[in-house]
Amino acid sequence: MDHFEIVPKMRKGKVLAPAHFGCLEGIPTLNVTSGCLFQCAYCYARGYRQAPGKGVIHLYTNLPELLEKELFRKRVIPPWVILNTASDGFQPHTDILNVTYEVVRLLLGHGIGISFLTKGVIPHRFIELMGKFPEKILAQIGLVSFSTPYWQTYEPGAPSPEERLGNIQRLREKGILAEVRVDPIIPLVTDTEGETRRLFERLKEEGVERVTLSYLHLRPAIQEQLMKELSGVHQKLIESFFRTQEWKSVFSSTQTKLLPKVLREKGYQRMREVAKRYGIRASVCQCKNPDLKGDLCSSGRVKAASRTDKPLQLPLFRC
Repeated sequence: MDHFEIVPKMRKGKVLAPAHFGCLEGIPTLNVTSGCLFQCAYCYARGYRQAPGKGVIHLYTNLPELLEKELFRKRVIPPWVILNTASDGFQPHTDILNVTYEVVRLLLGHGIGISFLTKGVIPHRFIELMGKFPEKILAQIGLVSFSTPYWQTYEPGAPSPEERLGNIQRLREKGILAEVRVDPIIPLVTDTEGETRRLFERLKEEGVERVTLSYLHLRPAIQEQLMKELSGVHQKLIESFFRTQEWKSVFSSTQTKLLPKVLREKGYQRMREVAKRYGIRASVCQCKNPDLKGDLCSSGRVKAASRTDKPLQLPLFRC
């Protein structure tokens, strides 16, 4: 991994800010860092204007203190919070993990459920803590392919797919059923018959019951990153699929390119059929596919749970 500088920052203002996009609409969100050690080539957050420069991570060291004060002042405590929508709470750095742990401890201590997506390895102390509140945890593991070339090309700073998969067993031992988010799917790279079969066969071995699917989409910053960081072959492949696509208003961005609708429809159908053969339910993320009939992704089900203010029971929600 390249050298990174972790810069302590004092967070100001409100901590639990409601999201204003997709399935996250209205749910309080919280990010421990700005910037991420994993440096995924397709990461949209790296393109934010407020994002730190390359090799720099801003860590909000006063976040636990601000969160505690904010929760104390609130008349109504939110039933759920989405962690790290623009970063990852389980980046392998002691200071980042310590802040994340205090945030998780405070939220669970106030009876607030947490939903998170990670490509990191969840340390033992977090597993032990979350195991005390299994009904308050909705965990998603980001995993697209078990191909080493894919991982090293698109997710160069993240732990290996096998390391991430280890989270699932450790969480299950504590009564927490983790899902897998297969996002972003790269056409002709990770959606081939062989890659798809290998993915779902391995997930079946680990007892995964549900996944959420979404193909790669482009924003101007993502496109620029991919053209800088990918090899020529991958650059040309992505350019060929998006060349005829127009920029549209999708999700929280007014400048987004989706893969051709027909390609996505056929790809999702093919992947869902393979998943079904392995006893896995595969849902299509509605927020990233507004022109298709999608499903409630994990965040959507958290939103539904928030409206009822009841513990999340996954079988109750449409998939």
